[in-house]
Amino acid sequence: MMSEQFIILFMSMLPVTELRLTIPYAILEFDLHPTTAFTVSLIGNFLICIPIVYFFRYAELVLNKYSLTSIILKKIYSRTRSKSLLINKYKYLGLIIFVGIPAPVTGAWTGCLASHLFGFSRKKTLIAVLFGLIISASIVLIITLSFHNLLNYIGYEL
Repeated sequence: MMSEQFIILFMSMLPVTELRLTIPYAILEFDLHPTTAFTVSLIGNFLICIPIVYFFRYAELVLNKYSLTSIILKKIYSRTRSKSLLINKYKYLGLIIFVGIPAPVTGAWTGCLASHLFGFSRKKTLIAVLFGLIISASIVLIITLSFHNLLNYIGYEL
């Protein structure tokens, strides 16, 4: 159903869920085909990266004008720098690996923010993030299908 795909597309754009949650949710809750879940989640998660990479500099200028948002932004920057040593060390390969690991605080949002903080090329960042998202989506899909099949095998129906 198209509305379910739209929900997955939108959810995959959110920094908390990204595709790490939307792929299992699409398959287990909405019973979407794994290929559809993979594709829609990947597209949504990547689409949000484009405005993050290209417009964050402008948003940063506005946010730094206000003391409260400036303080919040500095805390986010500090946290991002501490979590993205891999990116700083290995540059774009590090960005692919960082985004490709489907763990908390290693997604596309954080990867895009880290690339901004380290002054990476926007175009190369988007390419690296896309490769990382494909890796992450593949890992999440394999884990989801394995878990789902294991539960079915032992007689537990979702």
